[in-house]
Amino acid sequence: MVVGSINKVFKKNLFSLSGYMVVSIVIIHILLIPVLYYTLLTSYYENASEQFINHNNEVAGMLSDVLSKKNPAVNHNEIIDILNSAILGSKITYLQLEESTGNVIKAQDSDFSRHKFIEDKNLNEHFDNVFYMVFPVYFQGVNDISYLKIGFDELAINEEFNAVKFSIAIILIVYFIAVLLLVIGLIRVIHKPIYYLRNQSKEIVNGNLDLPLTTNSRLKEIKHLTEDLDLMRSSLVGLAERMQYKATHDDLTDLPNRYLFNDRLQYSIHSSERDKREFAILLLDLDHFKEINDTLGHSIGDEVLKVTGLRMLEGLRDSDTISRIGGDEFAFILMNVNSALAEKLAKKIIQLIQPILNINNHALKVSASIGISIYPTDGSDPDLLMRRADVAMYNAKHNNLQISLYHCDMDNDHYEKLMLINDLKSSIDADYFEALVQAKFDLLTGKPCGCELLLRWNHPDLGVIYPNKFIPLAERENLIADLTCWLMRNCLHEFLYIVNENPDFHVAINVSPMNLLDNALFKSICEILKISGFPKTSLYIEVTENAIMKNPLRSIEVLNKFNDEGIGVSVDDFGTGYSSLSYLQKFPISELKIDKSFILNLNKESNNYPIVTATITMAHDLGIQVVAEGVENKSAIGLLKEMGCDRVQGFYFSRPLNMAEFKQWYSKF
Repeated sequence: MVVGSINKVFKKNLFSLSGYMVVSIVIIHILLIPVLYYTLLTSYYENASEQFINHNNEVAGMLSDVLSKKNPAVNHNEIIDILNSAILGSKITYLQLEESTGNVIKAQDSDFSRHKFIEDKNLNEHFDNVFYMVFPVYFQGVNDISYLKIGFDELAINEEFNAVKFSIAIILIVYFIAVLLLVIGLIRVIHKPIYYLRNQSKEIVNGNLDLPLTTNSRLKEIKHLTEDLDLMRSSLVGLAERMQYKATHDDLTDLPNRYLFNDRLQYSIHSSERDKREFAILLLDLDHFKEINDTLGHSIGDEVLKVTGLRMLEGLRDSDTISRIGGDEFAFILMNVNSALAEKLAKKIIQLIQPILNINNHALKVSASIGISIYPTDGSDPDLLMRRADVAMYNAKHNNLQISLYHCDMDNDHYEKLMLINDLKSSIDADYFEALVQAKFDLLTGKPCGCELLLRWNHPDLGVIYPNKFIPLAERENLIADLTCWLMRNCLHEFLYIVNENPDFHVAINVSPMNLLDNALFKSICEILKISGFPKTSLYIEVTENAIMKNPLRSIEVLNKFNDEGIGVSVDDFGTGYSSLSYLQKFPISELKIDKSFILNLNKESNNYPIVTATITMAHDLGIQVVAEGVENKSAIGLLKEMGCDRVQGFYFSRPLNMAEFKQWYSKF
């Protein structure tokens, strides 16, 4: 238990400011002290060695000078006396003189038996504790040079060096301990006021915001820290209020956010349950808001949300709540209202946001879809009420209704749509979609001149699902571009052999109104064409008349990009919208497809006959080829030939075929 307590204290202190400082200093000195120790020793050793060698040179030089004044033939005994005196008067352990005649004179006290003379250049060079030197001697009256061999004792200087090593080690250890004690002392001086501030901060955390922060420290930094912390304490209350507001309100519109809305919804349920009252949940979603963002930019979209939020706020009572719960979705709590009054207030909200918005020189008209659920009729808990308001809003949006009250029949349809939405992305990735091909015929040659690619969803559980059911879901979930790209990647290469044989043959793909104005679609199509090697001039994009007329100026800009790349533009469902051929001449259109509603039951007596005739004539005047859709009988073909129609498409020639069936069918021509 004691060991555990020690470990706990050690870990606590190790991972602290003082712990890090002490550990850092220890590590630094563990690395530094050996370097310092080696440097000091090396410096001392080099200095001592230099002095020792210089001293030996001086002694040898003086002895050589004394001997040079003698003549070996005349002063032999004096030379011996000088050598004997020299070995007695200094730290010389070896001394002999080799005359030029070959005669050797040795000092009497030298122990020549233990010496092996090897001349040294450095101290301790041969580890024999003797420094050997050779010095020239120029005797008087002798022309040749004699040599003086001297050995100086190294033991004394080595002993002195060892003593210095020990002293330096002791000094460095004392220095290390002194530094540690100094650091620990400084840490205590710093820590004491910091721990005091920490205890005061805990009091503030516990709610005692009026407690002033003070210390008795004389350290300037601690004083400044204390002043800053006290200033922070004094601003905490205001900051908390601002943070609370920011946490519960939307940054863009300044309306309550989802968090605050959920809190008020819970409160509304409790109070209404107590008082036996009704209230309504309204869920509002702006229509086509994504197109505003994609076309004009997010800054314009943000301004639309701000202005729309302010307009809706004007129509509410003080007891009501409006909240932006995400994107372009707003939620309302209308207290003390039944379904009839809720619908009336919803209409008022719609009317408030409908007037034209003038934002950055853009005149924008905004519409919305609203779903309504009523407490307690449609639910008594927040999640159920919100889910059923969402079901009602979904019903309003996809049935072109502005307002929809929830009723139980909506759940089944909503559940199916929700399941399809959940499966849509994974089905694209898993290739559960199938491409079908419907041919176009050239009336002049009587041969296929092109085809239109269609999609079917082979759902693993629900079977075949047709485009009118899954295309709106794909548009809502922003997956329509993925479907378009999937169709091109998986099919265009199948037609390469046809367009190589027949350059006039073209393949048409349908482009969603939501995707038409998206620059990313154009880039994706060009990239797929490049990868597949499919010629751009053999591809048509089919866009509906209504799609291009929603934003004509932007549509012209986008369609011109396709036209400049050589990609043809075909206008589908012509005649069902509100445009005219004279207006469509502004667009780079290659082909016009007359909607099948004008072709079915076509005869000379029908009301559609003059419309179709006029459309074909005017289109040809504008240099646009015409395709008649929905051709199902031979009589219609004869009439269309008389009118000068260029191409036809319909069940009379071919129903939509899968790829293998189409290839087999095409091989007959």
